[in-house]
Amino acid sequence: MITALVLVVLAVVLAGPGPLWVARWQWLHQVPRSAIILWQAGAVAALIAVVGAGVVLFHYLPQTHGPVRWIVAIALLVFIGHVIVRLIWFGLLELRRSGLRRREHRALVDLVAQAESGDQGRHWVLAHDEPVAYCLPGLLKSRVVVSRGTVDTLSADEFEAVLAHERAHLRARHDIVLDTFGALHKAFPVLIRSELPLIESRVLVEMMADDHAIREVGTLPLARALTELAGTRAPAAALGAGPMVLQRITRLSRLHPQRRLLAVGAGLLAAGLVLVPAAILTAGHLLER
Repeated sequence: MITALVLVVLAVVLAGPGPLWVARWQWLHQVPRSAIILWQAGAVAALIAVVGAGVVLFHYLPQTHGPVRWIVAIALLVFIGHVIVRLIWFGLLELRRSGLRRREHRALVDLVAQAESGDQGRHWVLAHDEPVAYCLPGLLKSRVVVSRGTVDTLSADEFEAVLAHERAHLRARHDIVLDTFGALHKAFPVLIRSELPLIESRVLVEMMADDHAIREVGTLPLARALTELAGTRAPAAALGAGPMVLQRITRLSRLHPQRRLLAVGAGLLAAGLVLVPAAILTAGHLLER
């Protein structure tokens, strides 16, 4: 029973106060891919802790006596079941909602936009004067959408940086990453969950796409393009190049020369997080033998 209580406390900490601490680590923005893994590891560790607590309770429940222990056991089981059911439900709901929105918007784009081809493949151009750029991910039919204002405003290398950014979103299926974080966020009860993993995931996928554009075109063209697209908003369920521009440009000017070492550090932290509930289970089993 003590092991189960420790695991539940760990899950609550990982879902609530823990993200407040991790969100202060600005160095994670230097390695967005590893940072995404770290945030996901925190959620996975919380789920392992919840399920582990359930396994321990089911194993020791027949041996318990007394109303207090029964009340505690039932409360823990209700919490565990609540989280798991909500995770499955909201995961399916997020995928369905976002997929439907993308299909509807893709049909509109195909109707009103003009398809054009370039060195990086096809993109769709809207007859709109304001600079806009976004993508609509999909398993078979994805779209990179830009406005005529984007084409006319940006230089050739800036435009290529934007296309590289959007295609990075499509290639890595960053939409699934965001849907997963959305489902994990809604799975935990309101009183203990944190908005920070969801907020950070949106920033980090943009930084991941920025890194791809840097490798393709360079830092300066991307920074200039982001400045032109600052403040633009993408439609629902789309991924755009315009959000959080100031934060991203500031990062581009301060890229750390030893980012690989930082990535290794974040990876080790992620592995450690996942191993913590397993270690608690093992220690509890050894102590109770």
